Amino acid sequence: MKNNYIIIAAALLLMSCNPSVPIPEGKTVTFTETEEQMANPERGFYVQKYYTPADLEDTVALQTVIANRERSHITLYLHSYYLADTVTGCPSYIESDIDPVFLERLDRNMNTLREGGAKAILRFSYKYTRSIYEKPWDATPEWAMKHMDQLAPYLQKHADVIYCVQAGFIGVWGEWYYTTNYPQNPAQDEGYATRWPVAEHLMEVVPADRQICFRQPQFKMRYLRTHGMEEKPLTAGEAYQPTIKARWAGHNDCFVSGEGDVGTYHNDEERAFWAEDTKYTLMGGETCKQCDYSNGANAVKEMEKYHWSYLCNSYHPDVLREWVNDNHYNEIKRRLGYRIALDKAVVTENAEAGNMFEAFFVLHNSGFAAPMNKRDIELVFVKVNNPNEKYVYPQSEDPRFWFADEVHHFTLKCQLDAKMKGDYKLYLNLPDPYPSLHDNPAFSIRLANDNVWEEETGYNLITTVTVQ
Repeated sequence: MKNNYIIIAAALLLMSCNPSVPIPEGKTVTFTETEEQMANPERGFYVQKYYTPADLEDTVALQTVIANRERSHITLYLHSYYLADTVTGCPSYIESDIDPVFLERLDRNMNTLREGGAKAILRFSYKYTRSIYEKPWDATPEWAMKHMDQLAPYLQKHADVIYCVQAGFIGVWGEWYYTTNYPQNPAQDEGYATRWPVAEHLMEVVPADRQICFRQPQFKMRYLRTHGMEEKPLTAGEAYQPTIKARWAGHNDCFVSGEGDVGTYHNDEERAFWAEDTKYTLMGGETCKQCDYSNGANAVKEMEKYHWSYLCNSYHPDVLREWVNDNHYNEIKRRLGYRIALDKAVVTENAEAGNMFEAFFVLHNSGFAAPMNKRDIELVFVKVNNPNEKYVYPQSEDPRFWFADEVHHFTLKCQLDAKMKGDYKLYLNLPDPYPSLHDNPAFSIRLANDNVWEEETGYNLITTVTVQ
């Protein structure tokens, strides 16, 4: 973290000397950054859980979700749903519709995550073994798309608590490699032709504001190359749009396992593509083996380069233990995804009811990535002697552009209500934009500062303002 603080301090100094960054007059408030571990939405270590047709009553427990949040600061769950089972006599949906009971379990799990203050990374596939005796390893494209249609209503219903969807459906574990119904690991672009309709259909059934994560960068690169699009990483102008280029993200399930991360990368071009593209798209996954490449210092370097947001909390245990032993585990836990801290704020000093109010903010993000899903931002005024008197002013600032290892400054404005009079606590609120979650503090971003977080509301306290 020391190098990050040096970079941020230098950027703050440069900004203070830069005449192109006007700092308004007013009441100045400074903030202290905390080293505390925090439960924040849509980032961090995740818990992995598998579901098969073998036990349709197996669900996630609410008390477990709450305990993981409170004790381990975990707000993400990778829920992998396998539509077949290797246990003899168990149901298989490879060539049939998904049992409604299986779908109802998905429904219950998503409701439980919402109630417990967590979100899901979803993956749907067929087999979790590549044994030659357990073929077929996946369904035909036709059946895969039928299964997507069955899942579609549930994905739309629970869009609020979906963090992202991993591409799945093709190959063992849904990783698009060991496959029965598609050419396996083809070297030429044309060998992927039968996969694209499946991926495009998944785009249609997954909520349009959620990204789909693919196991290797080559899949997105090949698709762009063969569909008349530039094989280049996203730009700021292209980001966060409902397009394939903006919505296709990545997951690396053999992180820091070697030069190529066990087939994740095939050349330097693919590494360079993901290093740039993940500035605007999700990156996460798991480690898979301990090696010379997996030490904590290298993991931090790679997470910075590829903008990591989420990571398995249990696999590979040898790698995670190594990070504990070389004193990098806690840093990784703090910095996965975003970690946003205020440096200072300058607010209108002589506020008057009915007039314009301004708040100028300077903050930095010491995490590995920016927030990736849409996030609201609001100025909230709560009367000191009457908390029921509250005024909320939505803003247009977009936290998804608060990039890692950068200092950000912006001004928020609002016209104060004519009825306001007296002392008000001024808060910065970063709630989830979905109405079902907007007022739930478990889904609001907590800033990494001392003495700002109000747990009951999910607001971040800035200062007290007197309105005349």
